[in-house]
Amino acid sequence: MPVLQELRRRKVFRLAALYIVGAWVVLQVADLAFESWGIASLALRYVWLGATIGFPIALVFGWRYDITANGIVRTPPSDDSSQIDISLRRSDYIILALLVVVSIGVIYPLTIQISDSQSAQQAEITQRDIGPNTVAVLPFDNLSGNPEQAYFVAGMQDALIAGLSRISALKVTSKTSTMRFRDTIESLPIIAAQLGVASLIEGSIFRVDNRVRITVQLVDAASDEHMWSDTFEREIEDVMMLQNEVAGAIAQQVEVVIRPEEQSQLESAESIDPAAYEAYLKGSFHMQRFTPQDMQLAAQYFQQAVELDPDHALAWAGLATLCEFQAQMGMIRPQVAREQCLPLIMKALDVGDNLPEAHFAYACYVTWLSYNWEAGEAAFKRAIELNPSYAMAHLLYSHLLTLTGRIEEGTEQMRLALELDPLNPFVQGLHGMQVK
Repeated sequence: MPVLQELRRRKVFRLAALYIVGAWVVLQVADLAFESWGIASLALRYVWLGATIGFPIALVFGWRYDITANGIVRTPPSDDSSQIDISLRRSDYIILALLVVVSIGVIYPLTIQISDSQSAQQAEITQRDIGPNTVAVLPFDNLSGNPEQAYFVAGMQDALIAGLSRISALKVTSKTSTMRFRDTIESLPIIAAQLGVASLIEGSIFRVDNRVRITVQLVDAASDEHMWSDTFEREIEDVMMLQNEVAGAIAQQVEVVIRPEEQSQLESAESIDPAAYEAYLKGSFHMQRFTPQDMQLAAQYFQQAVELDPDHALAWAGLATLCEFQAQMGMIRPQVAREQCLPLIMKALDVGDNLPEAHFAYACYVTWLSYNWEAGEAAFKRAIELNPSYAMAHLLYSHLLTLTGRIEEGTEQMRLALELDPLNPFVQGLHGMQVK
């Protein structure tokens, strides 16, 4: 067809392909940039709209003009000869100016819409009703200068969250939601509003050989003022006491009431086997990455930890969780899981009866592998009693309640899970299904 031949000659198809690829790259960059800048994801539709409107403008340009090493020229006619002048005329400058004006007329209002989306989102999150005893522990800075210590720094954040979570008067945000703010440019008040907390905890870890130093500071989200800071230092074998000491100091600064049994737990930490604890931290670090290779490494490190310290409850709970994860993903058959997972769970409970993770693992086992709803509910309740801020326990307990027909109770547990882990896509998805 003559029209198609002319389109090919004028390289309109090539320009269209380049435009589509370029628009796709712009959309990908915008998607990442919007998340970093705190712009609502819905604003991405304005980028789509701009790309769509800009497409016919690009086609008009491609039909009439070519871009050469010497600049923009008119596309020569099909009967081109060297005598034909293809340089721009006055009418071409007018057409190009009109195309620029139209492009600006498209881009400017869309930019305003994107900016308004950011303002609306920030206004929405800063106006949320946030309780005074809500805190989030942001990712710690690694001051050792050794990137291989990333597992240790991550483990210290986990431990502080776990210590604070045992205090029932506090509501502590899950680590899953805080991780997106690693190396962020967001302001602290906006971060706190997105997490739904009144206070933020920042910190850094400095480790030299067997000596660990933790520096933490408490920030009031509303005023963006540092309320308190302190430094704690101990040998690695006393790191459990160090973590509890930090958690207790923060709780005092937030001015919450610590129950006698909670205070007793904060003061009852014992010395640990440093090598076993190192192995456990590495296992936990890899388990949180959720890749097949990391899962294998996690199992190896957890096994190493229990071989070095047969009473390492957290490592036994880690092995039990990995086993149940394999069953959930269909990597092992239910009958195999029943045989392999239960001994690991019972060992974790035997050496760590006050460990929330052990009771959570047992709750998942009796619920999803044994279908014992009553025992599952009791175990979920015990895990939540030991750790009231255990988002995943609230989440799966909600699932159990809903399956057994107690929908209102299930919805309440799901609401609590979302409050404790508000930026976790998995929690958001299940919450949407629950309340739909």
